[in-house]
Order: sequence, then C-alpha cells, then structure tokens
Amino acid sequence: MALADQPSNVNQRGVWPGQITLRRGWARAEARPWNDDEPQASLRLLRGGAAFLGACATHLMSLGAGGVISPPLPISARRSWEQAGFQTYVDLALMRKSLGGSALSPDHLVVESPDCDLDALLEIDAAAFSPFWRFNRAGLEEAIQATSRSKTLTIQGGEGHPIAYAVVGFGSAISYLQRVAVNPKWQGHGMGRSLVRVAGRKAQAAGAKVLLLNTQTDNDAAITLYEDEGFVRLPEPLTLMRVSG
Repeated sequence: MALADQPSNVNQRGVWPGQITLRRGWARAEARPWNDDEPQASLRLLRGGAAFLGACATHLMSLGAGGVISPPLPISARRSWEQAGFQTYVDLALMRKSLGGSALSPDHLVVESPDCDLDALLEIDAAAFSPFWRFNRAGLEEAIQATSRSKTLTIQGGEGHPIAYAVVGFGSAISYLQRVAVNPKWQGHGMGRSLVRVAGRKAQAAGAKVLLLNTQTDNDAAITLYEDEGFVRLPEPLTLMRVSG
C-alpha cells in the first residue's frame, strides 16, 4: 500500500492550505505549503518519531500535497525521517563564521526595518530566487520567527522602497543568517555583501560568537561571497528530505 493510501490517524488544527498543527497523543508537528509555486508541503517535527512523521506525510498528501519536505537536517537528525520513508532531496552547504574583532564596514546604508511591509520583501524574494526557493508569506514569517529575537535589514531604493533585505536571528552564542535577497535589477553592486556585513555586526552586538547560514551547494556566486566575508564551508552538509505518494 502506497504511503498516501495509508490511514494517517492524526488530528489537524487549522485549515489547509494555511499553516496547520498536526497532533497524535504527545507527538506534534507543524506544516504549511512549501511556497506559492510548488504544490508541496513543508513539515516541521516538534516532537515524535518515525511513525508519527509517516502519518503526518500521509495526512498532508491526502490534503493534496504532491510531496512533503523536511527542514534542513544534519546527519544526526535524519534517521527518523528515513524510517518514515523520506529520502535525500537537496543537499545544502552549511557555512560558519567566527565573530570577533572589528567588522568591515558596509558600502551601502543598511537599516533595521522592524515594521517593513512583508509584501515588499516577498516581491524582492520572488525576483531573486527560482520558483522552488522562493518564500511565501508563511515561509518569510517562519524565518523571522525561527529564533526568539531577530532583525530584518533592508537597503532602500531611491523612492524609499526596499530593494534588498536580510533576516538575521539571534541565539545566545550562535546567530543565523536566515535570508539574503537582492532585487536582480540591483545585483552586482555589492548590496548582498553589505547586508552580510551588517548582519554580522548585529549578531556580534547581540553576543553571538558564531554566525551560521546555509545555501544551495550549486550556488557558486553566494558561496564565493560568503567565503570572501569570512565564512567557512563545513564538511557535513544539511539535507532537505522528501517523501511523495
């Protein structure tokens, strides 16, 4: 019997295709559409094991998802997903920068934008990324809320509208560069570099010793930029895992 044909036995809170919570006893997960271009689901496990993951995947495919995709996973976190039928889908380069000493100055005015219009950021995102990698609103909100504290940084165009943005999330010792996007009309002017530098400064000021990010392994331009800015590519990649019916 195919995975999608098996009974899910999970309780759903929320309405698909919005963000939903899936529960079965103690186990809990959250899911949302991957984005507005891909008819797949993003599944985030909060607690539970392989049987619950498989049930969540079955439930999401019964709702119409063509596949279910995990968050970026280190090797140590993949076993339950593999046992639930998920397979390696996309590898991501994990990169690390040690924060300390004086940071290089940005070449552009980068401002904190706590009340920035998310729709304006999503326009940048849609222009900057291929369909699979674009954020929808839920994905952007998830990136902003992934840590207890975060800042949204923007570079403004001549009319005061954002043309580039970054999201940096703060932990106690480790911070995370969640997103960097530049409108293609303005790429090639070093705006991504300026955003990376200011994100590093903000992370250091927040007390972080390390800044982490991940990017596609074939995104040579981004990897070169990050390496130029002091990031080191770690030997173990992260992996998106996927299951389909």
